[in-house]
Amino acid sequence: MPSLTGIYEFAPALGTDGNRVRRDGSTTDWWLIIRCDRDVGKYLRHLYKLESPATSEISEPLWGAHVSIVQDERPPNIEHWKDREGAEVVLEYDQEPQETDGYIYLPVHCPEALDYRELLGLPRRPKWPLHLTIGNRKNA
Repeated sequence: MPSLTGIYEFAPALGTDGNRVRRDGSTTDWWLIIRCDRDVGKYLRHLYKLESPATSEISEPLWGAHVSIVQDERPPNIEHWKDREGAEVVLEYDQEPQETDGYIYLPVHCPEALDYRELLGLPRRPKWPLHLTIGNRKNA
């Protein structure tokens, strides 16, 4: 499996102004993502387009290429929240892109991120299996 490095980012902003309030009124306060280099997403979207030339265009996700580790879950062990802010983490990914509800992603294997969920007091397995979101068809 190929691997890449990302950075832990807690409560990611939804825009350049730092806003974390979502359209539904909730916030990203209890979100944790692993943000990958923007060029990685651009490259993976390009490869996807080469493999699927008949499909419609895909847009970059709001947070760029990323893996969601905690999705609106307040952790019981709050004392560990944000203690990995900005830390690098290595993840492995499957090269076969998948699509669900207009989101294009690659399955991810990252035991370190799952270990961190457990440290936070959250179930090891998140609601959605770990995946690297590389694009969507929502704004294409």
